[in-house]
Amino acid sequence: MTLVLTELSEAGIAMAADSAITRLSQGRIVEVDQQGWRKLLRVPRINAAVSYWGSIGAVTQVQFDIWLQRVIDIENYDNLETFAQRVANDLNTACRNRPLPNGNDTGIHVAGYAQWSDGVNRPVFYHVHNGHGTFKINEFKDEEGRITSVVPEWQSEPRKLFEVHQDFPFPDKSVEESISILHNGYITRNGDFFIYAVLWHHMQYALHYINLIQNVSLPRDMTDLNSRKGFLHIMLDMIIRLYRCSNQSRIIGGTVTSLGIGANGYIP
Repeated sequence: MTLVLTELSEAGIAMAADSAITRLSQGRIVEVDQQGWRKLLRVPRINAAVSYWGSIGAVTQVQFDIWLQRVIDIENYDNLETFAQRVANDLNTACRNRPLPNGNDTGIHVAGYAQWSDGVNRPVFYHVHNGHGTFKINEFKDEEGRITSVVPEWQSEPRKLFEVHQDFPFPDKSVEESISILHNGYITRNGDFFIYAVLWHHMQYALHYINLIQNVSLPRDMTDLNSRKGFLHIMLDMIIRLYRCSNQSRIIGGTVTSLGIGANGYIP
């Protein structure tokens, strides 16, 4: 398991990932390795970056960050789209051009700058994955309507070959609609993200409320990429620390790696 976050905004691209890798046997957790796996890698040829989540062990026996670095180093791509397609092709080749067994949900975040349909370079996000999935939330209530139990259930489509999906800007919406979303920030989260999603849903209201206090801004400056990257880093680090003090297996853990990509390159 893992947790990877990618945010696109007018300030640029911010990405963050933990470093834990979970090993499973017959659907059960047998080991959680938190010893420094690289889950966030730069693609300097095209000023982009990638992160990964899911059943990477079902793709290749090679340690996946090493495998993905090899894909990056063979530079037979010249823009974000051709790189994303290269990743999809190599994933399928590694899987002998057969879908992984059902339940082996796997994906790669590919983020960088590219021209939108109006000819302007802006942040673009491709998600290379082998099928969609979603959480079904089962809430049980007492006679007075109070929630007494919550059972999140991950539901995934049958697995298929890896495909490139342009998630942002939205292919089926106008440039103006996508720019409006970019103004507020577009974020994708994958891995074991349910607890993070619940906390973030409520934290958005809390931050809006707190920022109504005069001279308070959390984070400091949402128009600044460093500030947005730092905030994403802190959010993921908070989730890791919550897992450490919970009764849950530390399937999100290790250390956080984050980076920012601006129109002129990576930020320090």
